[in-house]
Amino acid sequence: MARTQTKSDANKKAIITSRDVLYSDFDLSFLKHPNTKDVTILKDIDAVKQSVKNLVLTARGERPFEPLLGSNIRTLLFEPVDDFTAFDIKEEVAITLQNFEPRARILNIDVVSEPDNNRFRLSIDFQMITNLQTGTASFYLERIR
Repeated sequence: MARTQTKSDANKKAIITSRDVLYSDFDLSFLKHPNTKDVTILKDIDAVKQSVKNLVLTARGERPFEPLLGSNIRTLLFEPVDDFTAFDIKEEVAITLQNFEPRARILNIDVVSEPDNNRFRLSIDFQMITNLQTGTASFYLERIR
């Protein structure tokens, strides 16, 4: 499903055009595209997945001129790896995505504690607002130091 846009030409007549790609972002792994030799571009659902992961992993105050952007996940990673901390992580992720990711509607957030590995497995199911595609962003949360 493509989104339509209305533009006007030189004669002030409305021209309706459509776009197949709604969102795009460059891949943060910085892999080269095999044909163009340029940075790989993520489109639509993949761009939103990357954004969701970046928002969760960005600490509040880390981004210049955006002091409220991000979450306090890093501080929770130094708490005991149990169900209580998993619940706090789930709440923090829900608030962060609700406030800073308008392109996605959160369907489910699953946080599984892995005490033997001293980490949490985070899985976020979401639906894009524009074309109703669903996606899942899954990754591990573990402290570095």
